[in-house]
Amino acid sequence: MSLLAADAAAYGWQDHKCQPLTGAAAATPPDPSCLLTAFTHAAPGWVDGLMRLRDRVVAPLGLKTGAGDPFVLQGPLQPGVQVGVFRVLALGPHELVLGEDDRHLDFRLSLLWQPGALHVTTLVRPHNLAGRAYLALVSPWHHLIAAAMGRRMARLL
Repeated sequence: MSLLAADAAAYGWQDHKCQPLTGAAAATPPDPSCLLTAFTHAAPGWVDGLMRLRDRVVAPLGLKTGAGDPFVLQGPLQPGVQVGVFRVLALGPHELVLGEDDRHLDFRLSLLWQPGALHVTTLVRPHNLAGRAYLALVSPWHHLIAAAMGRRMARLL
């Protein structure tokens, strides 16, 4: 069960992708550090480009940005450390929870290994009209990004 399960009801927008794992990745549980490595290396070039574009657009609005590289760990892997626009919120034996709380919305991303599958779960709680508008704008891209990164993470694990 994901570390997000207890809080999921508080997030009105939810997305879950389950990526089958094969070979050793299906049976060998990765630790959160391996999940983070797979996550940070799974972004296709077009995702990096979209994240840089997002940062340029939202920075003048006062929203948090990745400050350059959107997937660089900025300290030891522990709760509170930044990974670009993401903050490490929790670590489980085979799960990494990233997220951020901002004035427009809160979001959570769980990367959870279970035997034979990688689960990528995203939860979002908009706070205001700006949060709902932002979510409406990025939602179609999110589905493409989550699917592409889940497939690539499965290969990297």
